[in-house]
Amino acid sequence: MITKKDLSKIGIGTWGVGGFAEKNPSNDDKKQITAMVHMLQHGMNYIEINIWTSQGHSMELASEAVKQSKVSRENLFLSQAIYFYTAPDLESSKKELETMLQAFSTDYMDSVSLSGAAISAIGKDQVYAWYKELLLSNKVRYINLNNPSLDELKEAKEVFGDKLFSIEIGFNFEIRENETNGIIDYAKANDVLCVIYQPLRRNRTANRKWPLLVELAGKYGKTQNQVLLNWIASKGLLPLTKSETISHIDEHLESTTFEIDQSDLDKLNAFVPPNYKKPQVYWGSKGEGVRIDQLSNVFDDDYDKQTK
Repeated sequence: MITKKDLSKIGIGTWGVGGFAEKNPSNDDKKQITAMVHMLQHGMNYIEINIWTSQGHSMELASEAVKQSKVSRENLFLSQAIYFYTAPDLESSKKELETMLQAFSTDYMDSVSLSGAAISAIGKDQVYAWYKELLLSNKVRYINLNNPSLDELKEAKEVFGDKLFSIEIGFNFEIRENETNGIIDYAKANDVLCVIYQPLRRNRTANRKWPLLVELAGKYGKTQNQVLLNWIASKGLLPLTKSETISHIDEHLESTTFEIDQSDLDKLNAFVPPNYKKPQVYWGSKGEGVRIDQLSNVFDDDYDKQTK
């Protein structure tokens, strides 16, 4: 079975596979399956999957891609996220897990997580008790947290120890709150993998053509996105990417085949969007300001309003 040292440097995300919040009736299923098969056959072995995205169609396409790839189950890490939108109580969460196991013809998930909203609705004690049952029964190997605060991360580490495998969080060139607030440092110090969604902000970072990224892309003969993925992976983080274009997938795969000088990594680490006033941010289901998982989505509008 897969361990941390066996994981690919880039993982597979499924947001946009089969649609987004709703299933896309015009979706090119064949193209997306072919793309995921290419990823799998070229060593990308971490897959984030859930039933909410495209009303379960993303799960169906991902499972078909796994079958067609002929990559063995033991060489894949399947991480299931369960969202409040489709599983607002513990019973429906249990059903989602069983549905996922059946879809992938497996008797275990490598990791599972309930969203913060689901945990708030159900109750943390109940959710954690269920997690412990899953771990004891070997139906789930590990626990994953979705957008935890630092306090939530510390508490879960105390409860689950080395069974807390990972956290799924946002981090990219412009948005670094999970690093500045100590979440990434704590996770790394305690052997908890940081899985990163929107590492490229769905290509919006490259589209802004930040001078530093343009400079480094030219210096290394790579694309801006390759520089970004290389930088994120160099920090020991696991970025998730999604593409249905083979050339873009190969671009992502090649992003970890070169080395960025330490002086340039230092520049990337020190970057702050110029003249940008960060909004107030909150973790969890309620708070003032912008919820942590939405920062990447609101950045462009906020930044442009502040600087134009």
